[in-house]
Amino acid sequence: MSFITLGYHIVNRAIDDIIAISEELFEQHLRYLHLEGYVTLSLAQALADINGETQAPARSVLLTFDDGYEDNARTVLPLLQAYGMRATEFVISGYIGRSNRWNPKAGYDTDHMTWGDLRAWYESGCDIGGHSHRHLCMTRLSLGELEETVRVNKDMLEKHLGVRLQAFAYPYGKFNQAVQEVVRHHYEIAFAVDGGVWKAQVDRYAINRLNISPAWSVEHLAQQLADIRC
Repeated sequence: MSFITLGYHIVNRAIDDIIAISEELFEQHLRYLHLEGYVTLSLAQALADINGETQAPARSVLLTFDDGYEDNARTVLPLLQAYGMRATEFVISGYIGRSNRWNPKAGYDTDHMTWGDLRAWYESGCDIGGHSHRHLCMTRLSLGELEETVRVNKDMLEKHLGVRLQAFAYPYGKFNQAVQEVVRHHYEIAFAVDGGVWKAQVDRYAINRLNISPAWSVEHLAQQLADIRC
């Protein structure tokens, strides 16, 4: 595997949370990647690299967003288009067009993308993946509950958007062998979080991501990418 995966969530300066960064910082990240010659991969390109069919360019990143927040459509997508970049959105199907009240730890309200937003995202050339139906911690679910949350999520997104989903991201980054086995029956690859650690040689159903937080200045991002390239 020759690419690095970056994990984002909310892009909104008004929200104070470890998963939220400002619009200005996000654009700074994109500008840095653009100026340094990084290529943003599609899921198809990432899969081809993982499968050994092709090798991604030396400076390749897969940009990912979890949960499907509305600002990803309103703010992120126009910025991606401005820089000629693409990203993958991992969507919670049970909260499309609703608020984030599923998250009891959040001290704020923010909306999720609508079906129209998701169609616009996909039609722009960006990708969509699964992120479960209700965003429950999957390691605490029964086998039947695991199968349901993965299957319903995938079926809803594929039916409403007319896409074939190939990738999944574990809610909260939590998984075990039972979770992986269920996901393996539905998807070709799956992404974890793993505390922001990135490793090149990993299980295709536990691909690590560098998890972006408000503390990730452009300088910090640059150092992280440089350390991996070394």
